[in-house]
This record gives sequence, structure tokens and C-alpha cells, in this order.
Amino acid sequence: MKDRPTISFIIPTIGRESLKETLASIETWPGDEVLVIHHTPPSGNWGNAERQEGTDKAKCDYLAYMDDDDKYVSGHRAIMDQATRENPNDYPILFKMKYPSGRILWRKKWVKNGNVGAPMILVPNKKNMLDGWDQKHSWADFAFINCWAWPAKKIIWREEIIALIGKEDEKYVNNLNFNDWKTLRGRK
Repeated sequence: MKDRPTISFIIPTIGRESLKETLASIETWPGDEVLVIHHTPPSGNWGNAERQEGTDKAKCDYLAYMDDDDKYVSGHRAIMDQATRENPNDYPILFKMKYPSGRILWRKKWVKNGNVGAPMILVPNKKNMLDGWDQKHSWADFAFINCWAWPAKKIIWREEIIALIGKEDEKYVNNLNFNDWKTLRGRK
């Protein structure tokens, strides 16, 4: 690992106008890279094929994921740098993210569907320790984290909010259970 770890910022996109704001929010330092992955037509799997392609192409020391309708908070790169420097064993790091309603994830230090999301991830780029992005389910961020080769107890949970989520979590706002949410979204 270099003295100052580099970060590959991976952004799957479907070509939303909000991508401009997402890209403008990314603070890069020398050696960092920004990978915007766009498939035509879109993969139709919540950007997971695009995330996987970005993961495969990434060359930096750490991987960070952001959706094309979300933004980083100002100062996030310095926060990430401090977290990597306080992480001599190169364990995965999960920050917090905030929804428009004010809801903040993670709530508990627990790898659980609904408690973790792609924009909070900062993970060492160690391909042998990563599993692929699930191509079939919307909860692929949970599956990606849950299938890392690092033990869950080695994840570093950070209190800093680094991401502002662009859309509300409708399941949470409407107080729906998972089956009601699937029905609302037209999924069985």
C-alpha cells in the first residue's frame, strides 16, 4: 500500500441528469480515478452489472461506490483518507449515509439488508477478498458486503456521514414490510 492510498470511485449510471451533480461532488486526489460505467441499454439490475465492471477495471488501492443520483458530502475524501490511515490491516470500511428525510444508515453495526448501502462502502481493492455484485436482486449491496472474505467482525464502522442519498427510501417512508414493498413495485 502506498503512503497515501488511492481510491477508485465507481459510478454506475443510466444517464440521469443528476450524474453531473454526482460527479461534481467527488473530490479526487492525485492517483485517484473516477469510473463511470454506462451500458446501453442499461443492465436493468439496479446498476450491479455496471458496479461489477467498475470493480473489475479499478486500479486504485480502495474502491468506493456511488449511485448516479447521490452525492458525497464536502470533505469526504479527507475523511476517507483518515479512515484508511487508521486502518493498517486494510479491512473494509463502512461510513454512514443520509436520506432526504434525515434517516441515517447504518443504525447498528450490523451487515443486514436495509442497514447498509453501496454509497457507504470503502473497501480495499483486493479482488481475492471480494465477491461479485449480485445481478438478480436489488439488495446486491448487502450481498456484496456479506460475501466478502473478511470476517464481518473485521469491518470498520465509521460514524461520519459521507453520502447524501438522492431519493427517499420509499419502503421506510411508507412504513412497508418487504412483501408490501415488492407488491407496490410490481414484483412478486
